[in-house]
Amino acid sequence: MRPYTRRDFVLGAAALGAASLPPAVLGQGLSAQPISLIVPFAPGGNLDVVARTLSVPLSRQLKQTIVVENRTGAGGAIGTAVVARAEPDGHTLLVASTSQLSTLPHMLSTQYSLNSFQPVGMITRTSMIVVVRSDDKRFGDFADFLAVARQQSEAVNAGHAGAGTANHLAMVQLEDAANIKFNSIAYRGSSPALLGLLGGHVDVVFDQVTSSMPYLEAGTLRALAVLGPEHEPTLPKVPAMPQLDVKAFDATTYVGLIAPSQTPPTILATLAQALQEALKNEKLTSTLSQLGGIVYPAPGSEFEHLLQVEDGLARQLAKQGRL
Repeated sequence: MRPYTRRDFVLGAAALGAASLPPAVLGQGLSAQPISLIVPFAPGGNLDVVARTLSVPLSRQLKQTIVVENRTGAGGAIGTAVVARAEPDGHTLLVASTSQLSTLPHMLSTQYSLNSFQPVGMITRTSMIVVVRSDDKRFGDFADFLAVARQQSEAVNAGHAGAGTANHLAMVQLEDAANIKFNSIAYRGSSPALLGLLGGHVDVVFDQVTSSMPYLEAGTLRALAVLGPEHEPTLPKVPAMPQLDVKAFDATTYVGLIAPSQTPPTILATLAQALQEALKNEKLTSTLSQLGGIVYPAPGSEFEHLLQVEDGLARQLAKQGRL
């Protein structure tokens, strides 16, 4: 049986089609209490940036207060479990990539499974990149980076946002594609990992463009490669997978809005319609675009399909002892 890939997701999503959302009256089924939007990582990371940017237009659509809460730890498992245990009333939601829901349960004894959640809809897709310090002369380009990594196993200290995250998975996929081995260093999110890189505690970080962009713009960090099939619009000179001398894979990060399972269909419809309207906000689109995030307003069915694909990939990697 061949491995699951992102290509499977793209083809599957196309087959699903752009399913229309069920009609809903905004606010229907929700009480007046504030909505907690849980981010399972530290402030400053990709999910945090997406959540805080989304919270303003989504709050306007629902006409309710939205409070973004960072619940960190265990590669995102702690914050994710908070939502799994929450009342399914639409007032506790999760902003997550596939890794927290599909990968972590194959690595840890989590207090949830895929069946604990109901996807509301997708929010963004973001390129995964390889970043190093701008003053690190060892890595003139991606080829130099690979050469150093191949000199000795675990010669390169590689930081990422935590075990089981999309960032960690991207590192593992590159190890397989380039036949190398990194010394994996897990942090409690992208922001701490990037600070570790700036402080010289790691040599490289696998990260999304959104959280790395401030450092790239400041010139303190430098991107060596885009781990996906296309060039990143905000980094046009950085080579993407077709220009890299490794076996191709796609580590693009997809982010979605998640509710607890058993959330009533009426509330899910309300949230889904509000999300779709919020993603039309020009300021949101502009802000995320400048940070390297592309708005991806797909229905929850597409995110559910992607979760199943990633679950299959994680299952295979776990059997190989790679997670």
